[in-house]
Amino acid sequence: MNLMLYWAQVRDLTLASMKSRYRKTWAGFIWVILSPLLMFGVQSLVFSRFLKLQVPNYALFLVGGLLPWIFLSSTVQMGTPVFVTQSQLLRSFKINPFVVLCSQVLDNFINFVASFLIILIPIYFYTNKSLMGLTLIPLVMIPLFLGTFSLTVALALLNVFFRDTTFVMNFIFSLLFFITPVFYPKEYIPAEYHWVSVLNPVTYLIEPFRLVIYEGAVESFGVTYLKSMAMALAFTVVALVYWKRKVNEFYRRI
Repeated sequence: MNLMLYWAQVRDLTLASMKSRYRKTWAGFIWVILSPLLMFGVQSLVFSRFLKLQVPNYALFLVGGLLPWIFLSSTVQMGTPVFVTQSQLLRSFKINPFVVLCSQVLDNFINFVASFLIILIPIYFYTNKSLMGLTLIPLVMIPLFLGTFSLTVALALLNVFFRDTTFVMNFIFSLLFFITPVFYPKEYIPAEYHWVSVLNPVTYLIEPFRLVIYEGAVESFGVTYLKSMAMALAFTVVALVYWKRKVNEFYRRI
């Protein structure tokens, strides 16, 4: 019963957030998906034409890394301050803090899926790739959503007690963009720096997308997917443990 109530609250808050975002805009939803579309177009031009990265079907390669990255990074940066900015709502109504944050993540996820499909479908047919990998996309979205949500929960809680967390994470993600194989293959990383990729948790959440979309390597999907799910579950455990330790102080600090 509680799960149904929580889902109803998440749905209503998500719809309210989307309506508020699109109110009094003549293009509405288009503006939300325009940013990733433009970023994809510019990066595809720069890295394939200007810098001439030797990656076949680079546009398709970039889709598999850039759009999941945009969803993860934008969600973390927008969600980290939510418990503080929505403190009045949390204190005034009996609403689970996770519901408020989940509505933010779900809002961004809907935008991600829309952008993903709008860019991916034309490119996929243009490159004449096998459609086998596309059947696994719903599956790889599970660890991406779970991992992003759990990481955002942990950082939002941390921000309640250390208000600089938002600014620190914005800086960290600006650095992570360059050390995460988003716009270049991980094979480009010199052997002596492979440890950077191994220790980068974002890589594990993004890699399954590139595998099924660009490489279509269904046979090697299992190991990559298990690593991604393990990372998502690790974030979930950290978030839950941190919440249990801080729940008694939470409402006093927001």
